[in-house]
Amino acid sequence: MRFRRASVQLLGSKLFSRRDVNSRLTIDGAMNRGVFLAKLWALLGPAASRTGGFEYYVHDQETNLAFVAYVGPRGPAYGGDPEHRVALRRVVEAFEDVLEQTQAVDCTIEYQADPEYGGGTWVLGYKDGRSFDLPDRRNRPPSGQIERRVR
Repeated sequence: MRFRRASVQLLGSKLFSRRDVNSRLTIDGAMNRGVFLAKLWALLGPAASRTGGFEYYVHDQETNLAFVAYVGPRGPAYGGDPEHRVALRRVVEAFEDVLEQTQAVDCTIEYQADPEYGGGTWVLGYKDGRSFDLPDRRNRPPSGQIERRVR
């Protein structure tokens, strides 16, 4: 297989949104965090959590270049070394072609939301053909129930 998980983390910055490298995606499709996770999970295994979402460090065995596929507070994107931007564009376009052919799998990950977006623990995933990205409500009192303290 051409694309494998990279054994080391990469330093770099955001290079492309998904729409930048795959014009066949609708805006909703490009921004669907759960489907992106589910296809990456099927291809590369469980994700690593990061603030605002998840990340995968990916190595292209054909070019020996590496990039990060991730979801952050502003949605799905690809990052890497800005010096390799031109070469990485072709690599990430090929990776998007592979993702299009990959069947999404059921998966779930917890992550910490960026404080700018309210913080807290969220649960992101894909199950039974549907994406979800919800605040983690486990271990909280049911809605409408207020704890009252007696003095």
